[in-house]
Amino acid sequence: MEFTKEDIAKLAQLARISLNEAEKEKFAGQISSILEYVKQIKEVDTSQVTAGDHHGHLANVWRPDLVRSSLTAQKIIDQFPEKYGKLNKVKKVFE
Repeated sequence: MEFTKEDIAKLAQLARISLNEAEKEKFAGQISSILEYVKQIKEVDTSQVTAGDHHGHLANVWRPDLVRSSLTAQKIIDQFPEKYGKLNKVKKVFE
């Protein structure tokens, strides 16, 4: 299937975006390439593949939902190398 610049212009209008002529040309080629690839994939023989085929027989593994004790905020703060009051001090992320 070949996409034209007019097809891309219509899609851009529906998406409420503006494209210049170079972008329309570029996207028409890219979408046409993608659709050609999809066409090739559709030609693959999948008649021997059943809907449930997959690697291994996986099942949901559920664990019991148990209440366990965990670290208190103070124990976490005490283990951290640098502190600022009751907060853990870390390196800057942004300058």
